[in-house]
Amino acid sequence: MDKLKEQLCNNIWAALDDYFRHADSDDVYENISEQFVERLASDSIKAKSSLRQLFRKSQGWNENLQAIVINGTKTHNPDYTLVHDLANSILRPAKWDADCDKLTLIDRAICFFSRPNDKDDSYINAINELAPHAYAPRKKRSRIFKAICDSLGVSDLSAGSEFQHLFAQFADELSTKKIDFKLFLSINPAHFLTMSNPKRDDRGSTLTSCHSFNVIDCEYNCGCSGYARDDVTFIVFTASNPDNPETLNNRKTTRQLFMYKPQNGLLLQSRLYNTHGGTCGTQAESKLYRDLVQREISELEGVPNLWKTEKYCGNKHNIHIPCGNGFGGYADWTHPDFDAKISIRQDHEHDFQIFNVGTYGLCISCADELSSKLLCSDCDHDGCEFCQECENYCSETWDVINRHGERIHVCESCLDEYYRLCEHCDEYFPREQISTTGDASHVCHNCLENDYLLCSECDEYFLANELSLAVDENGNNVYICDSCRDNFYILCNECEKLFHKDFCHHCKAEEVPA
Repeated sequence: MDKLKEQLCNNIWAALDDYFRHADSDDVYENISEQFVERLASDSIKAKSSLRQLFRKSQGWNENLQAIVINGTKTHNPDYTLVHDLANSILRPAKWDADCDKLTLIDRAICFFSRPNDKDDSYINAINELAPHAYAPRKKRSRIFKAICDSLGVSDLSAGSEFQHLFAQFADELSTKKIDFKLFLSINPAHFLTMSNPKRDDRGSTLTSCHSFNVIDCEYNCGCSGYARDDVTFIVFTASNPDNPETLNNRKTTRQLFMYKPQNGLLLQSRLYNTHGGTCGTQAESKLYRDLVQREISELEGVPNLWKTEKYCGNKHNIHIPCGNGFGGYADWTHPDFDAKISIRQDHEHDFQIFNVGTYGLCISCADELSSKLLCSDCDHDGCEFCQECENYCSETWDVINRHGERIHVCESCLDEYYRLCEHCDEYFPREQISTTGDASHVCHNCLENDYLLCSECDEYFLANELSLAVDENGNNVYICDSCRDNFYILCNECEKLFHKDFCHHCKAEEVPA
């Protein structure tokens, strides 16, 4: 076994030990074989060779982690002296031919970028004179500067031009910020297997998903090894305590997959997952991670950091990134709600190539290729239970009553998708056979028929013994809930019956005491 393969095998086993240390089930761990670990390590070495060759150039490369570590010492707040000098260098050709008035305008315009704390309207006025419509209050400053360059005729968009190099440095410096966390850019198969934290962790859930590796009957978690075996995917993540190696494997706080083929200039950024779930509120983090990744790749490939980014879904280039053959993971970049992005670097704007993402995963027992779950059909029966809904094997089943009134056993995934608990009889029924009552309880149709009645006023179901008998505005006997009783009915002092307020002229009545 060569040195790198031995290292990755050790990484994988150590990560799996960390991953299952706090989980409540060993069903997956007990099925993981040496054969699986060794093949995953070998396949990953071969598949990620181009990315590894590129990443090893980084000053932040960690050979043991097989990851680039970007931290607070790698970036800084903008150096505005450098911003000023770069702007002067870029605009120097325009200054050579300018008269005194125009020179003053150019210098004032430069101050807008190099003196951000000055609130001098003359800076903006100078920009407006040099390049009308270049300035807008919320417009990115690098774009404002580019519009000035265009207006003054100093822009040179040819590949490798001095303008391109200087402008890329200017834009980078203007947008640079110091980060107070460690960001890991990893091609380590151990980090792919543990990309989502274990479900039912005894310390509390955090960042779990359908790629959580400790659920044996989940359809998509073969995608963990499928991503690890393709040639373009790397995982970007943060951890709760990056100085504790265990948390890199079981307490990730954010993670995101990026896909890039070296020297191709096309970058795919998938959904950002965090401890809160969903994508709401993650745009700022996602943009920061993308900026750091773009800057790192451009630096490693020795080209200007000039990218055009847009949403993947509905992109104007009509770019479609397909799944690789046999990939069974969750292709989250294809969903509009998940805010995936594509970025094209300017030096490859017209010659980038489309790539495939993911490939077959591996059975954790026999190491054969598969496209669903963690065990192939030959390995997944022993010690497992059979789900009568999806007809697959799983580690545990639940007793439910199906739509035909038959009592069957189903897996957790089918339970969550198709069934709901009746809170009155404590039985699981198909979701379409569960109704919501007036007090927001979920109750099966059988219980509704036997133990519940409709309130005549609000048409909501309530337990029969919780309703009051009353006379409605038409003189009919009806049942009403407490809320409708208080709002629409009054008590007759003579007969002690409840009457609708519109019917109260039939007898002397007074409102029900509070």
